[in-house]
Amino acid sequence: MVKNIKSKIGLGPMSPEIIEAVIKASSLLKKSFMLIGTKNQIDWNGGYVNNWTTKKYVEYVNKIRNKYRYNNIYLCRDHCGPGFKHNDSNDIDDVYRTVTDDIENGFDLIHIDFSKISSNKDMVLNESKKIIKYILKIKKEMEIEIGTEENMGDIKDDFLEIKRELNFIKKFVQPQFFVVQTGSLVKEVYQVGQFNRSFILKIHEFLLKNNVKLKEHNSDYLDYEQIKKRKNIVDAINIAPQLGVVQTHIVVSEALIYGINIKPFLERSFESKKWEKWLSISSKENRMLCSILAGHYNFTSDEYKILIFNLEKYIDIRKIIIDRIIDLITYYSDALN
Repeated sequence: MVKNIKSKIGLGPMSPEIIEAVIKASSLLKKSFMLIGTKNQIDWNGGYVNNWTTKKYVEYVNKIRNKYRYNNIYLCRDHCGPGFKHNDSNDIDDVYRTVTDDIENGFDLIHIDFSKISSNKDMVLNESKKIIKYILKIKKEMEIEIGTEENMGDIKDDFLEIKRELNFIKKFVQPQFFVVQTGSLVKEVYQVGQFNRSFILKIHEFLLKNNVKLKEHNSDYLDYEQIKKRKNIVDAINIAPQLGVVQTHIVVSEALIYGINIKPFLERSFESKKWEKWLSISSKENRMLCSILAGHYNFTSDEYKILIFNLEKYIDIRKIIIDRIIDLITYYSDALN
């Protein structure tokens, strides 16, 4: 029996503080949210978020759930497919280990994304079918999100292709969400995409007739008017890198106020080169921007831990981060409702 995931916002679990903020916001606002962990963030054998395995991550989520009584959080796997962790489009066995572990740890939804495996759409769809059938054989009530295209920030009139894909998928599963390229694209600390309302409205009407919800990824940094354009057309949005950038910005700003040396952490972040895919009009010469963009990939580093240790002598930095993230979640939630 397909259950309706009553949430309009998916939020990346970029840090323990952000996870707590999402759960606390759910309790305070009486809203449902999705925690959308990718394979490189959290996985069966660990990820960059607190070095957590999926099991350790779920244990932490459940601990925080118990702290905030009235929350409603869905555990979701985002971009589950080859190439999203090891940059290897052939690591299919690893993806099967991921979904097996997700099922064992009580995930509610898995987003199947085999877009990196091949440019041959038939191959992508067939491999998607195999893993979805594998998932449903183990847990028939698992919710599925389907997305088979890499987000490039452009919109092509591919209505017939979307129709073909959904008709193929519905032969063996009723998906909860279908990821549509709406034009959204995150670069640096901006939303640089262009939302094509008329085209997305046509896709939404088609999906609605098929009892499938339209999901938009890369919805970070949307202003109020941009969000309003999506109301009643886009059923759910995902936000992730913005949360990590906000936390990094808070920590660096507060450290500057209290005269704490930020250079070691910024150097560590810059040298990680995790900023490369986010650059647009800037270059690596803007070391501060690059370091801020890569900050959340380095929250487990000694340099970050020392920064936090020194900040805690003056302020409750953890509470400040949680409160600011809740403010951001509230902004998106209010605009969508």
